[in-house]
Amino acid sequence: MLKNIGVILFCLLTREGQSADKTIALKVHNDARKEVGVKPLIWSDNLEIDAKKYADFLASKDIFEHSEDLSELGQGENLYSAAFFVLQENGEKYFFEKTNYLENASVSWLSEKKDFLYAKIGDTKNNFSEIGHYTQMVWYGTTKVGIAYSKSKSGNVYVVARYYPAGNVTGQLPY
Repeated sequence: MLKNIGVILFCLLTREGQSADKTIALKVHNDARKEVGVKPLIWSDNLEIDAKKYADFLASKDIFEHSEDLSELGQGENLYSAAFFVLQENGEKYFFEKTNYLENASVSWLSEKKDFLYAKIGDTKNNFSEIGHYTQMVWYGTTKVGIAYSKSKSGNVYVVARYYPAGNVTGQLPY
């Protein structure tokens, strides 16, 4: 009985932690959007489910690459990966369990703002690989986001954000 209560309490606390991480990640996105005068995003459970499926796939293969079915889904995607562990002297890995993966990813994508020069997507003023995550975050036509993560057996964390509708349309301004 006591063991079951402990498991239930752990699940509730984990869910609460994940909920706070989602809230903070959404705030990072919406604060960036507010700065450029774009309407806030709303959280989409469906996009979160799609993001989780793809994060699980990346973690199961321990690979880091964009999904191939984004066009047919009409979704945009941001990816982030990091290893949240340290190797101990005995060679074992110590994992950081209290990490806000969604917030960390969102802050990382936002950090590309410093490299962005206001221009149309595809313009030679910008290197898309250095600003594309940021421009997807603030894309004027995007209205929904869902973000999820998964951990691989090796300790890598894969964060996937899915956006609807997709942004970063070549020849268009992000906002």
